[in-house]
Amino acid sequence: MTHTDTAPAATATATDPIVRVDDLAISYAAGKRLVPVVRGVSFAIPAGRTLGLVGESGSGKSTVARTLLAHLRAGSTIVGGSVRVGGDDVFALSPSGRRELRGGVASVVAQNAGQALTPSMRVGEQIREALRAHREPDGPERVAELVRLVRLPDPDAIVRRYPHQLSGGQQQRIAIAMAVAARPRVLVLDEPTTALDVVTQAAVLDLIADLGRQLGMAVLLVSHDLGVVSAMADEIAVMRDGEIVEHAATAALFAAPQHEYTRALLAAVPDGRRPGGSGHVPETATVSSTVASTAGRTVPPEPLVRPVVTAEDLVIRYGRGLPAAVDGVSFTIAPRETLAVVGESGSGKSTLATALAGLVPAESGTFSFDDGTVSGDLREPIAGRSPDLRRAVQLVFQNADTSLNPRRTVGAAIGRPLKLFTGTSSRQRVGELLTQVGLGPEFAERLPAQLSGGQRQRVGIARALAAEPRLVIADEITTALDVQVQAGILALLADLQRSRGLSCLFISHDLAVVRGVADRVAVMTGGRIVEIGPTERVFTGPNHPYTSTLLAATLEPGSTELPDVGDGVPRWRHTEGWTDHGDGHLTRNWEDA
Repeated sequence: MTHTDTAPAATATATDPIVRVDDLAISYAAGKRLVPVVRGVSFAIPAGRTLGLVGESGSGKSTVARTLLAHLRAGSTIVGGSVRVGGDDVFALSPSGRRELRGGVASVVAQNAGQALTPSMRVGEQIREALRAHREPDGPERVAELVRLVRLPDPDAIVRRYPHQLSGGQQQRIAIAMAVAARPRVLVLDEPTTALDVVTQAAVLDLIADLGRQLGMAVLLVSHDLGVVSAMADEIAVMRDGEIVEHAATAALFAAPQHEYTRALLAAVPDGRRPGGSGHVPETATVSSTVASTAGRTVPPEPLVRPVVTAEDLVIRYGRGLPAAVDGVSFTIAPRETLAVVGESGSGKSTLATALAGLVPAESGTFSFDDGTVSGDLREPIAGRSPDLRRAVQLVFQNADTSLNPRRTVGAAIGRPLKLFTGTSSRQRVGELLTQVGLGPEFAERLPAQLSGGQRQRVGIARALAAEPRLVIADEITTALDVQVQAGILALLADLQRSRGLSCLFISHDLAVVRGVADRVAVMTGGRIVEIGPTERVFTGPNHPYTSTLLAATLEPGSTELPDVGDGVPRWRHTEGWTDHGDGHLTRNWEDA
C-alpha cells in the first residue's frame, strides 16, 4: 500500500486502544522480488496493558515492534495493513510528525543499552538531549528527577559519569530514563534484560512495571525469555515465520497452549525448578582446598584424582590501586566436568573466564593447568603460554556477531586456528568441524551476515574445537538466543563433552540453564566465591544469603508475579572461614550487617 506525508491523522476516542495493528504485511526486496517477513499481523494494546511478543530469531517480532515508531529496515516496505498509535497511522505521518512520534508518543528501550548510549557524552547530558528533543524542561532538577524515577542512587554523581563507568543494569536504567523523559503513551521493549543478571533483571522489570502503571503506557515487550514475558505481559502473541500463530491471555497460554509451535517453545525452556543435569560431583572431582569448618579452621581435602584446572587464592585486578576484580578465589575443574560460575554483573565471573583464557594476567595466587599430557601456569597471559597450553584451553565468546570477522567466510574463520594449531587447514577438515556442530560443509562459503544467531554461535564453537582443546570456556554463549536455538546449542555442547572428553567452565546468569548443564556450581559476588558445590546441593540449599537472593530472583515460565528482590543492598557481610555442608557443598561464613 502507498502512504503520503499529508494524510490526515485519525482521532482516537477515549475507549480506543492506544496501539492498533491491523493485518500488517511487510516484505523486503531481494533482487527483483519481494520476500514476505511479516504476514497478516493484528493486535491491539490498551493503556496500562502489556503485550508480550515471542518467537524464534527471524520470526518477525522485532520488525513488527519497530513499526510502532514508524521504523522499517532498509529495503523493507509495507505491502498491506496499518499501524496506528494514538489514532494516527504512523506511516502516514509527515517527517516532523514522525519525529514527534519517536520519543514523544512512543519510545523504545533497546536490547543493549551500552551500544545505544553515546560513549563520549556524560549520561546526564544524554538525558537532557532526550528532553530537549521534545521541548521538555531540561534543567538539573528534571534530570535528577528522572534519575531518581529509575531508582539510581546519588543522581548528582550518576549524571556526571560516562556510560562505561556504569554497570549494565545502570546503563539500562539510564536508557529507560531517556525513553520515558517525554512521558510517552507507548513503550516498546526489545529484549530489554537479555544481558542482565537475574537480580538486576528483576529490579529493572519491577521498575518498568511501575512506570507503566504510573504513566498509563501501552507496553509491547519483545523477548525470547518466557519467564520474563509470563511475569510482565497481560497477553502473549506467539510469532513464527512472520505470522501470529497463537494469541491468548498469559495464564491461559501457559496453562493450555493450543498451537504445536507454542508447545514446542515451552518444551524447550529449561526448568530451574527441576533437576536437569547430573547434579553430582563426578567421581574424578575434587573439592576446593580452601574448605574450612564453621570455626574458620582450614581442612585440606584428600584429592581423588588430579584436576585439570587448579586455582588457589587467585587475585586479578585491572590496574594498580584498583579494587581486585577477583579476590582470593579457589576452585578446581576435574576431567570431563562442567563447573558453572554464576553471579551478578561485576561479580568477577567473566574476569575469571578471561584470565583462564589468558586475556588478562593474574596478580597473585596459584592458577595451573595439567591434564596429564599438557601442563602450564595459567597466570601467564596468552603470549607467554606454550603452544600446547594455548591449544588446550579455548574460549567460546558470548557474542558471535562481534567475534567473527564480517568480511571473512566461515571457512576462513575456522581454517585460521586449524592452520595455527595443526599446521593444515584443508577444506575437508573444515567441513568435518562444521558437520560436528550441526551445520555442514556448505556453510564454509558463507559470510557471518548470512547466518542466524544460532548458526553463528555454532561457528564460534567449531572455531574453538579446531584447536582440539581439553578445556572449553563458554562465556554466556546462549544469552541472546531464543529458547529452541539455546536448547540446540546446549545439547551440542553436552554431546561434544561426551564424545571428546572435554572439561568446561560455563559462565551464565541463567540459573535454569545452569541447573541443566552443570556438575558443580560456584556462586560469585564482589569478586569472591561465596558458595560452591554439586549443582543439586546448591539449588536445594542450605544457601549463602546471596545465593538465596539469586534463586529467589529467577523468573520461571508460567509465573505471573515478579520476584521481590528489595533494593539489592546486601544485609550481610563476610566473616572468616567456610561451612561444609557435606558432599563438597561449601558456603562462605557471614554475619548480619
